[in-house]
Amino acid sequence: MKDEINDFFNKQSNKVKAKIRAMAVKKAEENCIKYGKKAEDFSLGEWKKLVAEEEEELIKRMWRFGGFGAIAFGFMPWW
Repeated sequence: MKDEINDFFNKQSNKVKAKIRAMAVKKAEENCIKYGKKAEDFSLGEWKKLVAEEEEELIKRMWRFGGFGAIAFGFMPWW
């Protein structure tokens, strides 16, 4: 699954990659606040790792819900 995610991410345009990364940074900042830390409390390597994990989760979520939406739309075209 991780290879598929990496392939999907590598095939996207820079504009799409930037949007996904921006969403991942925002989500990582929200998670830091939730756990009582600031983004500045992490080293650069730790921060990059957190953002990469969030990117992975976003792409997985897009695959999961995007596929579900396509299936649902295919079976219920009258909506």
